[in-house]
Amino acid sequence: MQKAVEVEFKTLLTKEEYDRLMEQFKGNRMDLQTNHYFDTSRFSLKALDASLRVRERDSLELTLKRKKGYIIQEFNLPINKEIFEEIKSTGILPEGELRNEVASLVGDQKVNNFLSLSTLRMFFTYKNGILFIDKSHYLGITDYELEYEAKSYHAGKKEFVQIIGDLGLQYKKSEKKVKRAYNAYKRIN
Repeated sequence: MQKAVEVEFKTLLTKEEYDRLMEQFKGNRMDLQTNHYFDTSRFSLKALDASLRVRERDSLELTLKRKKGYIIQEFNLPINKEIFEEIKSTGILPEGELRNEVASLVGDQKVNNFLSLSTLRMFFTYKNGILFIDKSHYLGITDYELEYEAKSYHAGKKEFVQIIGDLGLQYKKSEKKVKRAYNAYKRIN
């Protein structure tokens, strides 16, 4: 299992801003990923500002994200299709450190896949971090976002403000994708 710390800054984009950035940075690497989000029936992880997902690309990876201040702790575990299907059918995570981290938050509550979200993502090194340009689909909704992943909070925030200015963007507060999708899920259920 891998552990990582992320410092992220983001802004929502209009479709026009998204199209302009995609044209401006065309030729950079792109991928399509689907995140399958899990939580307890009472949404105990969300209540603790944590999220659990399986990211599906060419491979599958189970990830727990926990927010601590402005830092996001990330626990990643590569899994195979059989384990993914088992988690979906039983609500039980595979034995190990990631399962123990989740249990420290929600005890022995089972998890279920309440939402899947697909993102077409362009990404590349920019300034001292990585810039992501995302188009996401969930529950019949499409939204657009610019994300900047930095190494430190203070330098990253300064770089992000400069990037937005350089790219001629209007800052629009952006919740995490999972939170936007969860809010849409709540509106329908």
